[in-house]
Amino acid sequence: MNKPNYGSRKSTRFNSYDYASTGYYFITINAKEFQYIFGKIKNGVMYPNKLGEIIQKEWEYSATLRKNIKLHEYVVMPNHFHGIIEICYSKGHKNIPGEFRAPSHSIGAVIRGFKGAVTRRNNALGIGNEKGIWQVNYYDRIIRDQQELFNVKNYIENNVKKW
Repeated sequence: MNKPNYGSRKSTRFNSYDYASTGYYFITINAKEFQYIFGKIKNGVMYPNKLGEIIQKEWEYSATLRKNIKLHEYVVMPNHFHGIIEICYSKGHKNIPGEFRAPSHSIGAVIRGFKGAVTRRNNALGIGNEKGIWQVNYYDRIIRDQQELFNVKNYIENNVKKW
């Protein structure tokens, strides 16, 4: 079986930025080949299918696993996902005894864990989508101030209505 050539992928990340830094991040993850596999929008309401429900549950569970993050607004769309992640303390923070410790507290680690968990649950339930669920990469934007945070929250909240 031929493995995909990931060496030619271009990163959208800033080379000198520490993505484990405290702050807010706007995340967009697309379905593989932009397929409409997460549910349907009807009359301005998103109706997630089983895979869409898994995405919601795994996203919410991410904050339980990673104590250094707080999740804000998010939305599952038919072919993509948007969410805001706040990193509350950086990777240098001392862990609480017994707390789950990820190899990294970065945005990349959060997204990698989330996408992997969704894929595993999809495969375990035999929902379909055997060719994959997600595009290989994801998009992030560092939210730099309160006005931008307000704008991104509004965008997420109105995304389904504007579909």
